[in-house]
Amino acid sequence: MLNITEPVPALESFAPNSESARSALNTKGITTTDRVSSIPRIKITILISTLFAIIYFGTILKKESYLKAKIWNISENNLLDGCRYVYIDLGTNIGVQIRKLYEPHLYPGAPVLQHFKNTFGSNFSEVCSVGFEANPIHNSYLTEFENYCLARKWRVKIFKSTAVSYVDKNLTFYVNHGDNQNNQWGASLLAHDMKVNVTVQGIDITSWFKKTVLIRKIPPGTMPLKVMMKTDIEGHDSAVLANLIFSGVYCSIDLMYGEHFNNEFQQAISRLKKDSNTCKTELISLDDESYYLQRFPFILPVQQANY
Repeated sequence: MLNITEPVPALESFAPNSESARSALNTKGITTTDRVSSIPRIKITILISTLFAIIYFGTILKKESYLKAKIWNISENNLLDGCRYVYIDLGTNIGVQIRKLYEPHLYPGAPVLQHFKNTFGSNFSEVCSVGFEANPIHNSYLTEFENYCLARKWRVKIFKSTAVSYVDKNLTFYVNHGDNQNNQWGASLLAHDMKVNVTVQGIDITSWFKKTVLIRKIPPGTMPLKVMMKTDIEGHDSAVLANLIFSGVYCSIDLMYGEHFNNEFQQAISRLKKDSNTCKTELISLDDESYYLQRFPFILPVQQANY
C-alpha cells in the first residue's frame, strides 16, 4: 500500500542535468530543447498521479475508519461485553437477589446462594448482573444500589420502570397503593384488585437477550460461559418464558429459577429436554423471598471509601 505520509521527491530531481544524461539524450536524437519542453509534462503527470493516489487511498482509509467506528459503537452499546458469567434478574424489586450474589455474607441461609455457587463458583465479583424492575417507586433506591455496585467495581445494570414482556412498547403496570411496607411485591401487569396504575416501558426480553447476551464479546480463557436467570414477574412469567422457548433462547440459559411455573409449562420443558440432546437448561422451582424487606446500608470498604 502506498504510504501517503512519505514526502514526495522534488519534481526537479526528475529532470536529467548531468553531462552523461545530456549525452545519453543527444545520442537518442533528443535535443536540449525537446528535453526542456518535456520537463513540464513530466511534472504535471507526476503531480496528477500523486493527487489521484492521495484521493484514492484517502477514500479507502476514510471508509475503513468509518467501519471501525461503526463496529466500535456496537461494542460500546453492549453492556455485557467482556462478561463470562451473566446473572439476569427479571422482576428485581429492590435488588435483593442481585445483592445476595455479591455479598452472600449478609444473607446467611438464603436458598439461592448454593445455586449461585454451583453456577458461578466462588468468585462472584466476575459475574455481570442485569436487573429489570417495572415499579417506578423503587427507582430511587435502585439508582443508589447501582452506584454502590459501581463503587465496588461490580458490573450491575438495572433497567428501572421497565416491564419484562414480549413487546417493546408502553405498558400499563398496576401497583399496590399503600403497600410500601412490603416493597409492593404484588405489583403486576395484571390488574387483579389494584386500582392504581402507571405507564412503564415494556421490553421484549427475547430480543434483548439475542442482541446483548448472545453476541457479547467473551474475555480470553478456558472457563465455560454461564448464564443464570431468575424470573418473578407476577403472573406474566409463562407468556414470556414461552416466547423464550419458541425463539430458541431458553436453551442458552444454564439455570433458571422462579415460582410461577405452572404444570403445563413444566411438562413442556420436560418434553423439550427429553427430545433434545443440546438443551442444557436446568429449571428450578424456587421462591427465595428471604430477606426481601431487608435494606442493608451501602457501606464501602475503607480503601474504596477513601478513593
